[in-house]
Amino acid sequence: MLLRTAVLLLLLAPLAGSAAQITLSLGSLRHPSFEAEGVMLSFDAARLGEADIRLGVLRVAGTEYRALKIHCSGFYFDGRRLDCPEGSVRREDERGRDRPALPFSLAWRAEDNFLSFSMHDVDAVAFSPLVKRLRSWQPKGTIDFGLTVEGDRAWLGLAVRDLEFASREGDVSGKAILLTVAAGAEHRGGAWQWNARLDWSQGELYRAPWRREAGVIMEAAGSLSETTLQVGLVRLDVMGTGSVNASLAWDRARGEATEWGFVTERLDLASAMDEWVQPWLGTLDFPKWYAAGHARFSAEWKAGGLRRFYAGLEDARVADGTGYVELGGVNAQIPWEASSPTDAEISVAAGRLGDLPLGGFALPLRLDGSEATVKGLSAPMLDGRFVIDLLRLAKRPSGWHGEFEGGIEGVSMPKLSRALKLPIMAGSLTARVPRIAYEDDVLRLDGALAIEVFDGGIIVHQLRLMDPFGKERRFIAEVTARNLDLGMLTRTFAFGSIEGRFDADLHDLEMQNWQPLRFDARIASSEGDYPRSLSIGALKDITALGETGQPKALERVPERSGFSFGYDRIGLSCALRNGVCLLDGVAREGEGVVLMRGSGIPSVSIIGYNRHIDWEALVARFREVIAGRPGAIIE
Repeated sequence: MLLRTAVLLLLLAPLAGSAAQITLSLGSLRHPSFEAEGVMLSFDAARLGEADIRLGVLRVAGTEYRALKIHCSGFYFDGRRLDCPEGSVRREDERGRDRPALPFSLAWRAEDNFLSFSMHDVDAVAFSPLVKRLRSWQPKGTIDFGLTVEGDRAWLGLAVRDLEFASREGDVSGKAILLTVAAGAEHRGGAWQWNARLDWSQGELYRAPWRREAGVIMEAAGSLSETTLQVGLVRLDVMGTGSVNASLAWDRARGEATEWGFVTERLDLASAMDEWVQPWLGTLDFPKWYAAGHARFSAEWKAGGLRRFYAGLEDARVADGTGYVELGGVNAQIPWEASSPTDAEISVAAGRLGDLPLGGFALPLRLDGSEATVKGLSAPMLDGRFVIDLLRLAKRPSGWHGEFEGGIEGVSMPKLSRALKLPIMAGSLTARVPRIAYEDDVLRLDGALAIEVFDGGIIVHQLRLMDPFGKERRFIAEVTARNLDLGMLTRTFAFGSIEGRFDADLHDLEMQNWQPLRFDARIASSEGDYPRSLSIGALKDITALGETGQPKALERVPERSGFSFGYDRIGLSCALRNGVCLLDGVAREGEGVVLMRGSGIPSVSIIGYNRHIDWEALVARFREVIAGRPGAIIE
């Protein structure tokens, strides 16, 4: 075809003086780098070096372009050589005519299979009419591009300056990007053996939910055949985080990876958490986590699934944004394999659960497929210990499932009170959790949680925590308390002294973000024979809960040591609905309810006349009463 075209050009040359316009149909052109069909060449015989080329179809690197018009100044073509040192290309439709032409330079020689194509200082918007995928991205910036092929060798260079773009959905964007790419390849054994380097030195890239500043260098090498892309080694250096070495095998026919793997060098954990892990956790509505120290990771994916994974931590610190969990001095080696169970080595120098300090401990973790299990963990907590008898977390087709058994053993209440910044309480705390299960985004207590405190017992049962890791977590439970010492309780919370014992029931408790939405509560004197009295201070405090300022009826009553009132029975109930507490008591008396029935001499009864009480106002008033009296310490 090319020889026939050259002969035609030689035969038509004498006609240059008599024919102003010559048009040739060249059919198709094929080269290892491109294919062109429907090639039409037009030139003015009176003006040598000016030519127009129309391409019906142009295929480059698997992408097809249609209806292109190319204009060349300095054009030369003799069948063996084609030169277009000053060219431009545009689409021949309305969209193409409204956009600037794309300038380029082209040289081709048949004898040594040489091709050179380049573009310099091209406005990125000029690519939009040619590449449909770019139209919705509104690209801006300047681009340099060069491709040279000589025999079995090829070189490519790309530079973009001040590049900006954004997807129509806004989930991908770039700003002020400066990027260079240099690549070379050689055709051997039926494939292209290539190497490349990418240097991103300025700008910002956003790919929801991740945002990354410049400072990335990538070097890669591999091979490209008609069927596969092999990336034998790619090294990625991310400024501020660390380096990753990876490999990839890609099936071009199926358009998918057949295997890949990576190994990181020592990574900065704080940077990795902030830039890569936390944005992903945010999409899952997980609370913010903080980390420091260093980490190493590796993974191997093959035959459609993850085969191996490794995570290592070096002197790391991990804490959640809610302030509930903090672990320091963490060192870990966590291997995982799809085909067999593995045991991890994890040690923690110190930690914290809420305000409770934890001593150093080792975490016995076993990984088996999609299941992780911890058994027999014992971590020092104050003078007692925090125990995990069993902790299991598994990923199943229906979602995440988990279970927990353990608790707190032998923790001194005075030490616990100081750690939690609470009034000092006596005794010790032992709380055992028989089993907590997590399924369908619900954390559920199987059995009852028993707590020994105030010389009595508290039992929590039917406990459920919905959406425990979300922003709108809800807590539901039933609480029963029996034979609690009122004297220990009131003295602990700096309330006026009330001697006696009481039972409490809290039904249908529902809380959202730890604020009560509803409950039915009942407090009543315990059965049995025991001293029952309240001090003047307690009487003033109780009365103050329903009044603003100091109760006038009691303001002149002295708080003499040893003086108290006797009572026969205490009874108080509150049904909370829509932020309002409906009050009830031992009995009704006229328009009021009896909250305490006095006995003996002197005797006093407490009667409430406002049965509908704003819950938040009541809590605020209780805090005011407590804050107005010095705290008592119970040894």
